[in-house]
Amino acid sequence: MRAAFAEIVDYAGLFPPATSSMAEALAQFDRYRRSPDRWMLGRFVVSASRLDELGKAITAGGMALDPADPWRLSVVIGAAVADDLTLLASFQSAWNSRGVVADSIEVKVASPDDVLVVNEGIPAHLRRHFEVPRGGPYCDVVRAIGSVGAFAKVRTGGTTPELFPAAADVASFLAAAVAEGVPFKATAGLHHPFRGPFPITYEAGAERQVMHGFVNVLVATAALLRGEPVALAEAILAEGDRSAFRVTLAAIAWRDETFSAAELASAHQRFFLGFGSCSFREPHDELDLERAG
Repeated sequence: MRAAFAEIVDYAGLFPPATSSMAEALAQFDRYRRSPDRWMLGRFVVSASRLDELGKAITAGGMALDPADPWRLSVVIGAAVADDLTLLASFQSAWNSRGVVADSIEVKVASPDDVLVVNEGIPAHLRRHFEVPRGGPYCDVVRAIGSVGAFAKVRTGGTTPELFPAAADVASFLAAAVAEGVPFKATAGLHHPFRGPFPITYEAGAERQVMHGFVNVLVATAALLRGEPVALAEAILAEGDRSAFRVTLAAIAWRDETFSAAELASAHQRFFLGFGSCSFREPHDELDLERAG
């Protein structure tokens, strides 16, 4: 079952609601990499505008780097795409051979045409995640992303209630990604394995919001990959009863549907590549595969 969740969490401790300092976030990432839980850890997420700060923090922290087992970064590109790509190229020149590899980027796009325009200036060797517009429609923009050999990105939440999309919207995105054969990642509001009400931030007395679960997303993706209708994927995404899911080392069952570990691993490796989370402990510890029967 670990193959279904391997390297699925991109650690985004610099971003809300955690908003850790650079030194704190890097120290956490370093600890997670050296822990037995590393199998679930993916890339470190950082804005291009903070790459210089990241390099200085690594040097100041005296962190041991191994070029044979490098840290991998996913770099968030802002509105000034060309400027941020210049910052990225400078960082790559200084660090890629020293044990910190910035090989993935994330950038927002507004339309299918925007995908083509933005993609023209991005080196093809980079793993490119284009964030689709909130609320869709998704088919045309996902098709455009696939046409340039890139990956999609969908926002599944944020720090205010209106940023959390409905299950129907997420199902529509998943259906477009599977239909077009485009791998994707998710970001924001996906800290927990199963859908449910959780505090939006880590502040005392924070407002609670129903959040999507990353297990729900993975199982819904596997259902679409199996050929099930979008309505079933939407029902899986909307499932808020934790007891409706049964996790074992061989499969995950949702009500009367059972998805084998092999199906889930395929859904992860081919489509749902991962998700950005400002917490690594929450998704890992709440999933708790070590206790799966």
